[in-house]
Amino acid sequence: MKRLSLALSGGGLLGAAHLGALHFLEERGVRAQAVAGTSAGGLVASLYALGVAMDPVIQVGQEVADHPTDYFDLNWRGLVDEWIRSLGPPTTGLIDPQKFIHALLNLAPTAHNTDDWRIPTVLTAVDLVQLESVAFTNRPDGGHPAHGHWRIAAHQPLTLAMPGLYAAPRLDHALLVDGGVADTLPVDWAAALVPDLVVAINVAAPAPAPAAEIGILEALSRSEAYAVTAKYKISNNDNNTSPKRPT
Repeated sequence: MKRLSLALSGGGLLGAAHLGALHFLEERGVRAQAVAGTSAGGLVASLYALGVAMDPVIQVGQEVADHPTDYFDLNWRGLVDEWIRSLGPPTTGLIDPQKFIHALLNLAPTAHNTDDWRIPTVLTAVDLVQLESVAFTNRPDGGHPAHGHWRIAAHQPLTLAMPGLYAAPRLDHALLVDGGVADTLPVDWAAALVPDLVVAINVAAPAPAPAAEIGILEALSRSEAYAVTAKYKISNNDNNTSPKRPT
């Protein structure tokens, strides 16, 4: 029997759609043997790898949607630190998501770091200090994608950040932002973990919207969408095929 590996894309707020897709599989008794995720998809992938059922995650998501100010703090210093550097190291984001992250991790209270993932897992990130792609994984000696240079990070805290919005964590000498900067749909990593059958769920390609309606959240989401769309158009054109967008 073929083993299943999942690739979950970034997509900002659209990442909530991953919960519905995984809930659909869960209800039918389908369980993946490996998972790779980026940005919002990485957060869902981490919970999935910890063995958390989708129902309680969806409940937390609904609570967050109903009361967002209870889970996200506005980092006021981030609005002025470009002009007032005497306050200390510059802030890396306008929103502090720690309450939101903790609410999700409370669904797996015994989990503390990447070693607690129960299946082969990769979450992608980018180190803005060294300008390197980083793969958080519990399989540091396992298979890696055939192309691209990745720094492997094992035995690390369960953290996630979005560039420009969420405060990026500083770990050791690295400043980490989510992997959507490098690869927002980590199909290569999913295939490297379990090559039998890969299902990619891409929510990073929103439909066109009027320019007058695009604010900062939508701008960040659509910037990430462009990254994945452009990558696959280039890849398909190089193979002399019609441009296709992953689904």
